Amino acid sequence: MTRTNLHALAARPGRFEHHLTVVARAGVAQLEIATASEPLYFAHVNVSDEFALALPSGDDVIDRFPTRTFLADAASLADVGRYNHRVGDLVLHPLGLLHWPGRLRPPYAPFAIPPGMRRYGVSLVFCGSAPTPAAERPTPAFSEGRGPDAKPYVAPAPPMVLRDVMHDGPGVVARVGDASLVLAVDPGVVTPARGAYVVVLDADASSGHHACDLIHVPPGASFDASGVARALVLTSGDRDVEPPPPSWDALPAAPFVPFEDAPRGSLPVLRDGLSVSVSEADGANVAVTVGSVTAVVPRYWLARMLFRVALHRPLLGYVETYGGFFFDDRAPLHRFGVRGGGAIELPPPESLAFVEALYRAVAPDGYSERLADRDAPIA
Repeated sequence: MTRTNLHALAARPGRFEHHLTVVARAGVAQLEIATASEPLYFAHVNVSDEFALALPSGDDVIDRFPTRTFLADAASLADVGRYNHRVGDLVLHPLGLLHWPGRLRPPYAPFAIPPGMRRYGVSLVFCGSAPTPAAERPTPAFSEGRGPDAKPYVAPAPPMVLRDVMHDGPGVVARVGDASLVLAVDPGVVTPARGAYVVVLDADASSGHHACDLIHVPPGASFDASGVARALVLTSGDRDVEPPPPSWDALPAAPFVPFEDAPRGSLPVLRDGLSVSVSEADGANVAVTVGSVTAVVPRYWLARMLFRVALHRPLLGYVETYGGFFFDDRAPLHRFGVRGGGAIELPPPESLAFVEALYRAVAPDGYSERLADRDAPIA
């Protein structure tokens, strides 16, 4: 058996915000972690059901902070439901719907966080690594008394799940493909036939286990969970869990160097032979034109999204930021466009080069990917 800690992985120097780093795999399913100090800057249609859990961070301010996630129809962008949730709540982002945690209102200004005051939350995500139909969702869908925190806006209601894993009783809380995420309470010994990954949620201080420990249990082995009060156990029904991925030992390499480490690009950006352009709108925004439709898009959030598009290759799904600019990599050709205005299509190698060119051109003055190192907020 081998062990790491999700806090330690998320806190490593050089990690990027909202980089969903894979830390465990079981068949088509995987566990990812991400750290963030600001709202997510795009709506997302994932390639499978996706279950997200804000983990306890040890920072009382972060752990008491309420969160709101919207679900929206992907075609119309109309909201179909919302979650009010907090640390310890596992929520479903259903396949086929846009989900957008922490959505901002116009004018979409970045948070003005004084130097040295930036705080980070940590999230665990359970999802597919390839297009995967929705499996049977767990029942009950909501923890006792939490139904009002998962509010549908339409009838019939969209599929929604909100489970408080810090207080619920044991049982399956999520499924992706043939893999299950099981909430274990005082498990004693974990002996999975095909191996497992155990995420410790709460443990006795004298047990040697700590909150957010991640333990790989090989097939046929047993894990002595004495002193573990609560844990999530990832198992697969028809195949062995994979050994720990390289992310346990080293951060994944960035697809290209961050903005602050290479020359800036210039506006406008044109794609030869394609009806797309990016031109100046004002200091905080750019105008993105596809065909006859132009969208005004905040530069900061567009740059943030573009770097994540590159980080999350080979498959992120569909993402759309404020103003309607979108990227979609669910087909062999990647699509760039604006809502209501169509799209251009590029093969993956050209797509990545185009992402980098846009990123370097649209990022605002003072922009940095390494927020922990930034001396002052962007105006």
